[in-house]
Amino acid sequence: MTNISKLILVFWLLAGLFPALHAQETPFKNYADAHKDRKFCFYPSTLRMINIAQNPDYYELVNGIEKLLVYTLDSAAKANQSYNGLITSYRKIGFDEYVSMSGGKTTFILYGKENKAENQFVGVMKSEDAMYAFYLRGRIGWQKIPALMQSFQTGDMINIFDLNKQKSGKRPRNK
Repeated sequence: MTNISKLILVFWLLAGLFPALHAQETPFKNYADAHKDRKFCFYPSTLRMINIAQNPDYYELVNGIEKLLVYTLDSAAKANQSYNGLITSYRKIGFDEYVSMSGGKTTFILYGKENKAENQFVGVMKSEDAMYAFYLRGRIGWQKIPALMQSFQTGDMINIFDLNKQKSGKRPRNK
C-alpha cells in the first residue's frame, strides 16, 4: 500500500468517526434549539479569555475541554419541565447519572459518558431566575472545583451571561 493510499484510508476512517461524535450532541441541540432564549458556544481559547484573574485552578479545570455549549432556556421549558425528556434520551444512549440535586428553588442534573476516546457531559441547571442546559465534550478537572470555588472573588471572571442582554440588537443611544 502506498503512502497516499494509507493517508486516504486514515482520512476516511477518521471521517467516519465524526458523525458518531456529533450524534451524541444531536438530542441536546434539537431540544435546546427549540427552547432557547440565548446560545453560547465555548472552545478552549474562549474559556481562557473569561479568566481575568488568570487563576491557575481555573486553567487546570478547563484545560481538557474541547467544546462547551450553554443554552439559556425559555420559560416554557422551565414551566413544563420538558428537560426531563432530554435527560431520559441521554440515559437511553448510555449516559450515567453523576449528579441530581434539588433544593429550595434550584435543581441541578448532570449525566456523563466517559471512555478513552472521548468524555461527554450533559446537564440542566434550574434556578428561580433562569434555566440553563449545557453539553460539554472533553476532559474536565472535577477535582479542581473545590479549590476554584474557594479562590473566586468578585471580578475574577467575565460573566458572559450578562453580556448584551438586549434582544433587539439595537445599541442604547448616548444622551
